[in-house]
Amino acid sequence: MSGRSFKSIYYHLVFHTKLNEPYLEDLELRKQVYHFIENKCKKHHLYLHEIGGIDNHVHLLLYIPPKMAVSEAVKLIKGSSSYFVNKELISEDVLYWQEGYGIFTISIRHVGFIKKYIKNQEEHHKKGITYLELEEIDDE
Repeated sequence: MSGRSFKSIYYHLVFHTKLNEPYLEDLELRKQVYHFIENKCKKHHLYLHEIGGIDNHVHLLLYIPPKMAVSEAVKLIKGSSSYFVNKELISEDVLYWQEGYGIFTISIRHVGFIKKYIKNQEEHHKKGITYLELEEIDDE
């Protein structure tokens, strides 16, 4: 047996804006937030498979390395993205996240479905075709 191991753990992460306010209504701002999150994930070896959402929440399909706690990854993504918008991009407080989040492990056979679900968030919400279990968060 070699000393190497293989890990294939996919996470579906969802988090909302504070009080579900439409802080991400501006599509250009939303695009910049997504781009920032993408770069932050790359920098910290989190592999982002998909990102999407609507004006009041964000979904990510990502790989978190086993050496990083899930809560640490979420804190990194949420904290740095709101700081980026509020202090570096706009220089005023315009983006707040709710404290909680939802995170689910995804089997490899469901990755395609989750990617498509995340990519088509606008359409799903406009048509009212969402999966509640994929939209829930823990806001303790």
